[in-house]
Amino acid sequence: MGSIRRNAEKFSALTGKRLCAVVKANAYGHGAEEVVAALSGRVDCFAVALWEEGLAIRAAAQGKDVLVFTPPLCEEDVYEIGAAGLIASVPDLYTAKLCVEFCRKFQLSLRVHIKVNTGMNRYGCDVFSLGKLCKYLQANPCVRVEGLYSHLYTCAQETSFSQRERFVRMLAVCKRYFPSLTAHLGATYGALLGKEYAFDMLRVGIGLYGYLPDGLQGRAKSVGKALCLEKGMTVYAATAAVRKYSYGGAGYGVADTEGLKRVSVRRFGYADGFLRRKENGIAAKKRIQPLCMDACICKGGRRGVWTPVMMDADEIAKATGTISYEVLCAATRRAEFVYDYE
Repeated sequence: MGSIRRNAEKFSALTGKRLCAVVKANAYGHGAEEVVAALSGRVDCFAVALWEEGLAIRAAAQGKDVLVFTPPLCEEDVYEIGAAGLIASVPDLYTAKLCVEFCRKFQLSLRVHIKVNTGMNRYGCDVFSLGKLCKYLQANPCVRVEGLYSHLYTCAQETSFSQRERFVRMLAVCKRYFPSLTAHLGATYGALLGKEYAFDMLRVGIGLYGYLPDGLQGRAKSVGKALCLEKGMTVYAATAAVRKYSYGGAGYGVADTEGLKRVSVRRFGYADGFLRRKENGIAAKKRIQPLCMDACICKGGRRGVWTPVMMDADEIAKATGTISYEVLCAATRRAEFVYDYE
């Protein structure tokens, strides 16, 4: 946990802007409540994907703001977000009307950030509808607009620059209606591009946990390397059994076991978040067969010894054709969490 704290401090120092720690998906597999509690004195607010995640960290956040990325889909979502004091995302007029009508009906208020689309095309209002959305929300102050944000969709300088220019134009529209709103565009990659991408606040996700986005080039790559981020997670597995090898099998199927005398069973498998296939990047170098659901058969070993099976999510991602984000989210699926605060 000390490494995550130090990573947060490095990003804060990089731009001097407010820092929003992204702790969705159980803090990228690291344990959201523990991460939030450890960062509550070092960051300004938190962000999650779902309101359920927001409820889970509310106590650990110690009064800090929590932004929910996924917009409310129904009245229940609006109620849960508002009742918990979370901040909702409003990406279109449909969502705005849902929020306003619910708040009017029950005489409630709701805090929101407007999400705009600068190229990612997940959620977000386009530039042609933004004025209408802002005018509607200004006329209905039960829904309080406090922020505006978007997200860079690729680690490429040219497309990031064009997205920033688009965001600046949209921010100018919104400030006519809400002059004091908080603007945020940059996530981990945006932080590496410089202060001009930071606006009022940075939302840092993968960088907190010691990793950088794929495909970094130029200045962003050199800045990222200079940060010297620390990995936040190592996954260990216990050797649960050691036995004399006999009868020809090794897990499911027949393996190349010529000359094999003893095997060990390590207590992890594909149900624990690692791919079954042979080339899966895990650190169990003496593995004999593809993983079983709950076990891995290796050459040699000693019962009761804990050995690392994941030290670098980038290595596993490279071997399996994915990204470190997915590896981290899966790797602690059934793990017991032990934290080091130094």
